[in-house]
Amino acid sequence: MDGWKITAIIFIIIAIAEFSLLAWWWNVGTAYIENEETCAYEICDLDESYDYDAYFYDDYDNTCYCYIDNEVAKVKYIG
Repeated sequence: MDGWKITAIIFIIIAIAEFSLLAWWWNVGTAYIENEETCAYEICDLDESYDYDAYFYDDYDNTCYCYIDNEVAKVKYIG
């Protein structure tokens, strides 16, 4: 084999690994955004209701916190 063939194979492997990593990052990012929107709009009803002042989505625990007057009023696990 010539040296360029080995180099080409190495670059193809690197390109496949890079594409796989980008696809994984994309999936993780969209899942985070979907869970945060679920927390804000379905659990805490921030767009239709004035019951809650704010929300916090904890990605590590997949937990949604709804606040009233700076106190936790509702906690729900997003599975």
